[in-house]
Amino acid sequence: MTQQFEFKWAGIDLDGKYSVGTLSAQNKNHAIIKLSERNITILSLKKTNYFISHQHNKPFTKKDLLDFTQQLQLLLQTNIALTDALELMANAISKKVVKNMIQKIKCGIMHGLSFHETLKQFPAYFNNTFCHLIYAGEQSDQLDVVLLQLIVDQEHALELKSKINKALFYPATVLCIALLITLGLIIFVIPQFGSIYSNFGAQLPGATRTLIAISNQVIQHGAIIFFSAIAIIFLLKLFLKKIRPLRKLFHRIIITIKPFRNIMMTHVIAQWSRILTLTLTAGIPLIDALYITNQSISNPFIQQQMKAVSDAVLTGQSLHAALSHCPHFPVRAKSLIAIAENADALPKMLQKIAAIYRQQLNNGLERLSKLLEPVIMIGVASLVSGLIIAMYLPIFRMGSVI
Repeated sequence: MTQQFEFKWAGIDLDGKYSVGTLSAQNKNHAIIKLSERNITILSLKKTNYFISHQHNKPFTKKDLLDFTQQLQLLLQTNIALTDALELMANAISKKVVKNMIQKIKCGIMHGLSFHETLKQFPAYFNNTFCHLIYAGEQSDQLDVVLLQLIVDQEHALELKSKINKALFYPATVLCIALLITLGLIIFVIPQFGSIYSNFGAQLPGATRTLIAISNQVIQHGAIIFFSAIAIIFLLKLFLKKIRPLRKLFHRIIITIKPFRNIMMTHVIAQWSRILTLTLTAGIPLIDALYITNQSISNPFIQQQMKAVSDAVLTGQSLHAALSHCPHFPVRAKSLIAIAENADALPKMLQKIAAIYRQQLNNGLERLSKLLEPVIMIGVASLVSGLIIAMYLPIFRMGSVI
């Protein structure tokens, strides 16, 4: 890859406006050509002290979104103008994709767009919930307060993702090691036993014959089997992502399995309560808040049920009564929402519900991790033991084979 350097420039565009910015180029001449193509009359052009490495070209992540929100909230809290805050952030950030995004946001605002309208131009970075909350913050002149709420929400989301990864890391590692051991036995060890047993001149036990046949198939067609498995997994993920009815059916099947249903619904309730709290606290009406919150639900089966809840509220039903359209919604949460509606304290109660179910989710993930460890270990031990027994079975029956 050709080494890229960052250049800071200042110049005048075709409209006679003074502009500044940064760009990446192989050298100074390349930078001059790029600016000329943009019809910029160069006043100054300086190379920074670092080159644009692969690190600076990494994609925009959830951590980048949190950093962006935190930095912007801190600057706005000091009463700095939004465009000035974005300029300071762009100058301080080295990651190219984030820098370019911030500069484009600032440019959009300077051309008359509101902040939330500019953010909507980056749907891959800012979802509908984020944009709607920013809109509410702009309308109420409490943008820094809304950003602070978004920071807390993003921190909780990243914390949950970290715990899920931690809970799955050990089982996934054990499974990978078991797979490698199994492949090693099938490819290198079993063929040796097969060549020995071929000289016996007697019929081998069925388990041993099956194992030797599998070994031969893996050795002869291993590449085809491997790439076929990868292709099937890739296509399955693609179809689940692109075909909504198929994704809905998949989630509907998953939710019928009790352990997964409990964890999935706990996650949905915690997420739904958290987002609904954010939207209501930001001053968004309940109907609109429910619409925004429902869009954040990743499970299309539950999302459809929650849409029925929104429709029922639109017809005049209370929220706790409308939740009857979602049979998987916990009775305990419905009761708490009913109490909150009667006391006119729905946002506070939803915040407590989110905390309760977030803690339940953490406990559930810990239990699942502890449950999976012995189950996987027993499964791995059974698999390896089965392979060894099948390989040595002819020797155990030596008297009848020879």
